[in-house]
Amino acid sequence: MIYYLSLNKAVLLNGTATSRLKGESKLNINPNVYSSMFSLPAEIADKALKFANGEQLKVIIAIFKEPQISVDEIVAKTNLSQSAVEESIEFWRDFGILSADDKKIGLKTESASEEMNKKEKMPLPEIRFTNPTQDEIGKILKKNGSMKRLFNEAQEILGCTIGYSMQCTIYAVVYRYGIKPDVANCLLFFAKSIEKTSQNDILKIAKYWAENDIITLSSADDYIRETEKGVRLFKELAEKTNNDISVPSFAVLDVFCEWIRWGYGIDIVEKAFNIMKAEKQTGRLIWNNICHMNGTIKRWHNQGIFTVEELEKGTSQFASKKKKSDVKKTSFDVELAEKQAREISDFGSMKNKKRRRA
Repeated sequence: MIYYLSLNKAVLLNGTATSRLKGESKLNINPNVYSSMFSLPAEIADKALKFANGEQLKVIIAIFKEPQISVDEIVAKTNLSQSAVEESIEFWRDFGILSADDKKIGLKTESASEEMNKKEKMPLPEIRFTNPTQDEIGKILKKNGSMKRLFNEAQEILGCTIGYSMQCTIYAVVYRYGIKPDVANCLLFFAKSIEKTSQNDILKIAKYWAENDIITLSSADDYIRETEKGVRLFKELAEKTNNDISVPSFAVLDVFCEWIRWGYGIDIVEKAFNIMKAEKQTGRLIWNNICHMNGTIKRWHNQGIFTVEELEKGTSQFASKKKKSDVKKTSFDVELAEKQAREISDFGSMKNKKRRRA
């Protein structure tokens, strides 16, 4: 038998459920449930909810209700398999909600988060990496459900059946650069969005993410949002200046993203472009020219100039001060010259008088 709850009455529907929500009053929470409560961070609802499935939500609710709960206890409370529970725990660890300590589940503490942020970011050493055989990939997919889902989702994202070479690329993203399958899924979406889906490009992105600690769903989501803004700013500038609007290199994107973090928009960035063009006699958005623009914008940033209006105001004030300084200097020189001329004239008159007396 299935019951349908309609606001404050239960209706028996002969074993079938039908929706009667349309046209009815909004649903209210029974106040009696507030007699016993526990905290759940807003970050889970704000960011992680869109990525999590039902199993993962069951597990995180069980952990937050009893922070020292064991895997076996979660299995008993949720009726999930042990492998499903362990995969869900890894999901929340990747997202940064749970501690990365493998010895216990444990919730991520503020001090642990600060320690992670204090880690010095170093370039990855060159690693000798051997691609797996097709048989080895097949065995991994049978044993690892997360990898199997990643391979299936990769085909949907890239819009084609992935062959052995691309399979090795995705394998390298996970096993060479240490990016978890859920985060690797985001990486492939990102590569597709910026039109960088070749095997070489995907590995470049993976290396960049690993070197910059973009290894959780949260950090990947933040990076993608920021980079999308950088791409939009670059394309807008390229369109205004008659340049190629294809997505630039990661180095160029980093510069544009930094300008956005500083609060600069298209108007003042275009102003920096025009200054560069006047000085270098070229209007191409190549690396050397962007470095020139970056130097100009850094100078404005240090001077506290963030808009074209502030720039023009500062330029006019500088010109006004320079004009006053030039006038004052000219006036002083004229007065000095007249004084010197009078002294010379007086001195000459005195000499003539002495000669006449002699």
